[in-house]
Amino acid sequence: MSNISPHIYLSISPIAQNSVTQINTQDSLASFLDVDQHKRLEKINIQTRKAEFLGVRSILFKLYQKYKLNQGQLPTSQADIKLTQDVLGRPYLGLSKTSTRNDQESVDKNTNMQNVANATIPSVSLSHSKQWLAAVISDQSRIGIDIETPSRTVSEALKSRFFTQQELQNDIFSDHPVCLWAIKESVVKCIGKGILADLTKVDVRMAAANTSIRENWSIDWHPSKLRGQERVYTFYASHASKEWFEGRLWIHPLYVCAIAVPSLNAGGKNE
Repeated sequence: MSNISPHIYLSISPIAQNSVTQINTQDSLASFLDVDQHKRLEKINIQTRKAEFLGVRSILFKLYQKYKLNQGQLPTSQADIKLTQDVLGRPYLGLSKTSTRNDQESVDKNTNMQNVANATIPSVSLSHSKQWLAAVISDQSRIGIDIETPSRTVSEALKSRFFTQQELQNDIFSDHPVCLWAIKESVVKCIGKGILADLTKVDVRMAAANTSIRENWSIDWHPSKLRGQERVYTFYASHASKEWFEGRLWIHPLYVCAIAVPSLNAGGKNE
C-alpha cells in the first residue's frame, strides 16, 4: 500500500474580500500565525493580496480545528500550534513556545524537519488564485496542493519550458494545460521546493479513466456545498530525484485543484 493518510482535510472556498482583511492580536487566527507570518503580513500593502494571505490561512485554521476534533481533542481559541514556513516558503505547523516548554523539540527551518516527543503534527499546504482559496491538512508526512482558475492561460512558450517532451507528445490535457500545471505545482509543493523547482523534472502520468478511487483516499471536504459538478482524476508522478507521487485532480467549472502525496512504490501502484 502507498503511504497515504486515511483521512485528508480539504477546503476550497471563494475568496471573501471583506471578511478576512481585519485582524488584531486578540483574534484566534492571529494566535495561530507565528511571528514570521505576521511580519510577512505587515509587508503586504495591496488589499487583494492581504485578503488572499489571510483568507487561505483562515480556512487552514478552521481545518486544523476540525482535525483536532477528529483526534478527540477540543479546539482552543488560543492556538497551541503555530503556522510558520521554512526558508523556501513551504508552510508547516510547529508547536507554540508555551506548548513546547516540557517537550523535547528540534526544529530546522532549512530542511523543514521537526521531531517532537509524544506529538503528532499534521502536514499542510496552501494555495490561492485570484478568486479561490485552497488548504489541506493530512497525517501524511508531506502533502502539496495547487488551485487555479480554468481560464488561466498557459502559453506555448510556458508549456515548452515547463512540460516534458513526453507530456507534450501525449497531449495530456492539451485543451486545458492549466490542469497539468496544477498537478506539477502540487507535486513540487509536496517536495518542498515551490517556485524554485524545475517543473520539467516532474513527469506526470494520468491513470486510466476507469481507475477506481481507492478507499484509503478518504477526503473530508469543507465546505461540501461546492461539490457535485467536478470531474475527478487520479494521477501518478515521478521526480528526477527518483521520488514517486500520486494524487487527485478536480476539474470544476469554477476552479482546477490538485493534491499530491508521496508514494512508496514506483509508478504510484499499490501492491
